[in-house]
Amino acid sequence: MNKMTRGGDNAIQQFLLWHGEKIIVGIIVVVALWFALKGLGYQTLSWQPSELERVANEAETAIRNNTRTAEDEDIQIFDYMTFASHIRVPILAIPYRSESAWMPTLISARPPAPSAQE
Repeated sequence: MNKMTRGGDNAIQQFLLWHGEKIIVGIIVVVALWFALKGLGYQTLSWQPSELERVANEAETAIRNNTRTAEDEDIQIFDYMTFASHIRVPILAIPYRSESAWMPTLISARPPAPSAQE
């Protein structure tokens, strides 16, 4: 039978002898975590889930009851379809041509167009 199960004056001393360093390391880890969380500015939540649900319901109601339009607010609506059609046009590589000796070709993968003099 183990000495820990028999009881007596020696049981507490044996427990601390075998597990004392683990208890000390655990305390150090808990204190280090506490310092780290305080140093990072960790704050507990100040609201309850019922308050979050109430605010979400209020926001949903406000969105459903919204009758304003862009014309009422004088908001310019951007025509994304026209803008997207311009994006599909290929970009000319000529303005991006490098005339330096270390990069004589165009940046694009296409070879340069032949000139009219050739």
